Amino acid sequence: MSDDILRQLAVKAGIAPRWTEQTGAEREVSAQSLRVILQALGLPAGTDADLRQSLATVEAGANLSAQSRFTTARTGQPVVLPIAAQAGSPVELTLDGGTRRTLRSEEGYDGSLTLPAFDRPGYHTVHLDDGDFTIATAPERCITFADLNAGAPGFGLTAQIYSLRSPDDGGIGHFAGVTALGRAAAARGADALAISPVHALYGASPEHFSPYSPSTRLFYNPLHADPAAVLPETLLREIIAREGLGEEMERLSALRQIDWPAATRLRQRLLRALFKALRAADGSGGPARAALDRALAEASPLLRSHAVFEVLHAAELSRSPQAWRWRDWDAPFRDPDGPAVAAFAAEHAAEVDYQIFLQWLTASSYGAAQRACREAGMKVGLIADLAIGMDASGSHAWSRQHDVLGGLSVGAPPDYYAAEGQSWGLTTFSPRGLAASGFSPFIETLRASLRHVGGIRIDHVMGLSRLWLVPEGASAMEGAYVAFPSETLFRLVALESWRHSAIVIGEDLGTLPDGFRDDLRRQGVAGLRVLRFEKSDHGYIAPGHWDAGAAALTTTHDLIPTAGWWAGADLEPTDDGVDHQGIRAWDRGVLWSAFQQAGLVEGERPAPEATEPVVDAAIRFIARTPCTLKLLPIEDALGIRTQPNVPGTTTEKPNWRHRLDGEAATLLDDDRVRRRLADLGPPRSEG
Repeated sequence: MSDDILRQLAVKAGIAPRWTEQTGAEREVSAQSLRVILQALGLPAGTDADLRQSLATVEAGANLSAQSRFTTARTGQPVVLPIAAQAGSPVELTLDGGTRRTLRSEEGYDGSLTLPAFDRPGYHTVHLDDGDFTIATAPERCITFADLNAGAPGFGLTAQIYSLRSPDDGGIGHFAGVTALGRAAAARGADALAISPVHALYGASPEHFSPYSPSTRLFYNPLHADPAAVLPETLLREIIAREGLGEEMERLSALRQIDWPAATRLRQRLLRALFKALRAADGSGGPARAALDRALAEASPLLRSHAVFEVLHAAELSRSPQAWRWRDWDAPFRDPDGPAVAAFAAEHAAEVDYQIFLQWLTASSYGAAQRACREAGMKVGLIADLAIGMDASGSHAWSRQHDVLGGLSVGAPPDYYAAEGQSWGLTTFSPRGLAASGFSPFIETLRASLRHVGGIRIDHVMGLSRLWLVPEGASAMEGAYVAFPSETLFRLVALESWRHSAIVIGEDLGTLPDGFRDDLRRQGVAGLRVLRFEKSDHGYIAPGHWDAGAAALTTTHDLIPTAGWWAGADLEPTDDGVDHQGIRAWDRGVLWSAFQQAGLVEGERPAPEATEPVVDAAIRFIARTPCTLKLLPIEDALGIRTQPNVPGTTTEKPNWRHRLDGEAATLLDDDRVRRRLADLGPPRSEG
């Protein structure tokens, strides 16, 4: 009986009790996994009594929006509020922007309150006798590149921020390199520059440098700040000289691969000295000092919590290297709202202010980079990358514990690329917690990512519909799919896209539910079409048959660049009995044949080391597609073989460490690069 109730509760809570392997075989989720996932959702399932109580909780609180006083709608459609009301009674409301209106209500078929459709998107507030109710009214779809470019096609580049070189960067690429590359790309005709995630990591733990494992997605990584974009150049030069940083900056800047610990220490020395000098400037600090003072005075509670976490995390790590996880701290410090944390913050007020300074400096230089891209002619400018989740040991999970799913990791079930499945060590929002909080954590996360850009790429966009969640300590095979309120989340994405005039791209690679890509298309979310994956049983899909609403790419940061793939640079000796070299030789022939059929090349396929004509053909291939936006990774623009990240590896490969040769400002000056970009679109200038 308890097993039946367990599975009944799982279904009502949005957990799929079974899943289908890539082979077509159906698998049952174990009872133990269901219990752990239910517990993480706030639904105890350890005993029969727990199960019955949790089932009653789910059934009684099915409509959490009535409790949170928040719902979503679409423009042009009547709005149904999950509350009882008398038909025909006047309803006062305040539209997004402050305009007041009075509407006549109607009674829905179930006795709920129904309002006439809104014709304008926004967060509208209905004033009722028992309190206000927010209606997030979304447009029909997201802003698209076609909207911004009058329907004409265009192209952009993609780049890893850390890989970009600029003068005095000290060994880690930052927004100076982004600005330089953005201006150069705009001159070559590009309308967008998609960058790696800028989420905050851990200031006291530089060995954790994966941009897709953030401490929080609400704030930024100060290592990417460009002080010269915000502070006086004379101050910057003075600090570098006074602190004796020049020689070490030069050494680290020259490295082919980032030394994250050393470069982080150097950057923090510079930033800390700049903060002290700016605070000591009094009235002579000029506009920068005044702006910093405003930032300190106006810091939100969320920002202060993140700043306190950074200082506390550093203090705990200095006490014990084993204190990296906040769950291992002493109990008083595990409560962000408790008196012990408040006392710590007061005692370390100067350090907390320093962390706020870092966020101000990073956000200011981020905004400056976007302005530079737009002023150079780009229709979109920067496209931010939103990671699928956050580290369970990080700032967000500490300061907003009710937002996230404790004890679970986001991952993926077994597929042809990972036979054992994947568990990424990231947590994410609780779907029930989102509904109960009026989706504020999700909205805040979107706004943080969209604040300084013209577009956003949502990593693993299927997570807006369902996620594979794995109990902590279990294998990825022991996970289950958990449903998320996709219609609500997509409405909020569309609304924030409209409010920020920003395009939305969804990474939709891998195993997807039937019809999911059609849903993305209807929502105005551009999926990704990557050349290496656009295949059928008969070979590569002809460029004319690609999805016009998707973004076309030659490769991604998780794949080896085209030149490296053709050369077989990713093929290492194995003893698995598979002829990987022979398979790659066959695949080269299939790709070259596709280029021939598209009329892009003639003659025999080049040798593995002759990569240049293959890279050229790959770029011309995506240029032939009807995709409105083409995104070319900088690695393929340059024709290099270096792969930014090898999935499934950590220390085995130099992931997130490679730097590009040459400064960002001149990367596109090579004639071969100019020719490749010209295949995607005409330049704006020859300068």
